[in-house]
Amino acid sequence: MAAYSSLVKEVLPYVPLCPDSLVEQNLRSATIEFCERSKAYILDIDPFNTISGVYEYDFDIPTGTEVHQVLLMTHDGRDMDPISPRSLELNYPDWRNRTGNPHVYLQKTPTTFWIVPVPSGSKEVITSVALKPSRTSNNIDTTISNQYRDAIIYGTLYRLLRMPNREWTDIGAAQEYLYQFNQEISQAELRARGGDLGVKRTVKYKGIGLPRRRYGKYGKEIDY
Repeated sequence: MAAYSSLVKEVLPYVPLCPDSLVEQNLRSATIEFCERSKAYILDIDPFNTISGVYEYDFDIPTGTEVHQVLLMTHDGRDMDPISPRSLELNYPDWRNRTGNPHVYLQKTPTTFWIVPVPSGSKEVITSVALKPSRTSNNIDTTISNQYRDAIIYGTLYRLLRMPNREWTDIGAAQEYLYQFNQEISQAELRARGGDLGVKRTVKYKGIGLPRRRYGKYGKEIDY
């Protein structure tokens, strides 16, 4: 795992006098937003067997993470469909008293889920999920940190530079970094869906009077 604090030094040159703690807080928030929007932090959970009469289960996920979205769930080799709480109660009002082979699932919380009907036996469940860091996390998966480092930095700088009446406030720069953040999210989402065909991406974005000192490493794709 990579600590958010390890990225602070990469942000500070662009936000002079910003406290380390504020940088770290925004690194966490930017990482969470990136994971939510891109669904790039994917985990294939270890298969487990259902227990007869038990419909609620915990996601077996790393400490400091939450399930943002279930991408795939199968029971005994058959795909299960997601269902909303309202649809569950409308379509299966007596589901707690019904047993059989589950064919729908409901993500109840960021760490738990239900399967319906209530399992009548022991069958294998396979699950793939998109994760995100929790609001109390201190670190992020090293692979995510390395592979999407620029995206996390862009998102952090956008958040910090848009803050009003600070020594480092720069609304124009914030908009530039927001653009770059959104571009990185789009590319990450494409890769996560398996749609990245390896075509080289060229970004040409005209600045709006942004001082060149803002860029350095993280502005290298911008064509002035």
